[in-house]
Amino acid sequence: MKTKQILKWTARILGGIAIIFFLTFAIGEGVPDMMEEDNGQLRSIMLLFAFATLGYVFGWFREREGGVFMMVAGFLLGADMYYYGGTNDIMAVLVYSLPFIVPGILFFLVGKKEIKD
Repeated sequence: MKTKQILKWTARILGGIAIIFFLTFAIGEGVPDMMEEDNGQLRSIMLLFAFATLGYVFGWFREREGGVFMMVAGFLLGADMYYYGGTNDIMAVLVYSLPFIVPGILFFLVGKKEIKD
């Protein structure tokens, strides 16, 4: 298997696992909590998660652009968690940002012209 195909499928699998994990979290915790109270952090996380999901779907067809979407969403999710949690919550920053940054980087690398098939 060629390097580009390995990177592409690794990005798709890792991104899919991240999306499924956060989707189950959103369905189980996010949606019921949004119905009960006005929670600004939860709304921002859900919006950024939707942005990351859009990047993942876009990454299947346009790898470079989808990778940029996922990386930006990952960085913004990490910044959001850092803003609300501070330096005491660095693990939450990593848990929320890395599952989208890593596949985003891989999608971006697949979309570059320099990688040979």
